[in-house]
Amino acid sequence: MEHAAAHPRSRRTTKGSENPLSASADLRDRSDELFTAFWEHPFLEGLRDGTLSHERVLHYVGQDHEYLSAFIRCYGLGLSLSPDRDWMRFFHDNVTFLLEDETHPHHALCAAAGVSYAEAQVDRLAPAAQAYVDHMMESARDTLGVMLAALLPCPWTYIWAGDRMMTQTPPAQDHPFHDWWAFYGSEQCGALLRDFRDRFDALAADAGSAERRRMAQAFEASCHHEVRFWEMAWTLEDWVAPRSASSLSMGN
Repeated sequence: MEHAAAHPRSRRTTKGSENPLSASADLRDRSDELFTAFWEHPFLEGLRDGTLSHERVLHYVGQDHEYLSAFIRCYGLGLSLSPDRDWMRFFHDNVTFLLEDETHPHHALCAAAGVSYAEAQVDRLAPAAQAYVDHMMESARDTLGVMLAALLPCPWTYIWAGDRMMTQTPPAQDHPFHDWWAFYGSEQCGALLRDFRDRFDALAADAGSAERRRMAQAFEASCHHEVRFWEMAWTLEDWVAPRSASSLSMGN
């Protein structure tokens, strides 16, 4: 995909090439191991092969519903940072997408688990999900560029994974999670990601060196949080204190 060029000060070149990477492509290149960890996590593997347990599906849906509500609040902060109506329209449209469209994959997962969407709701974020939200909200109170840097890995990892699945090994229509994969592998989601990246690249081009460092740090942190969100869902993480090795050995 071609995107707006990054500012010359933030450009890197690919090995054996003189072609510069955009700011977003540069960060994606630096975070390749985290994208791979995202793809290879057993939670996503369970979504790929259709074996993910109902309890893990429901734990994920409840946590992701609350996480995306926080994402919408970040977009609200983005509206207050918007320099013009074009940016306001961007945040308005993306709030609408989250409220009206991105509930579809949640409903698809609930249908596969045989429960209603309402039954999957929770009233508290798990520790890893709360840490991710805290990171996003802190970034959203920085500059517009830092906020987008913290938000970008969420759509990018999902849409990248969805496109990879639908392109390489598209699930059969009777796959329990077919609609989840089809949503994130859709052209609608691809267009959303391209616009998000173009806007991020434009902001990076205008940012000073200190802001670009914060943007890079926010992006990397969110990539880590994405992998940990899978782990949270896979382990059914909650606020119950883990049992220590000593207590387990004593049979407590």
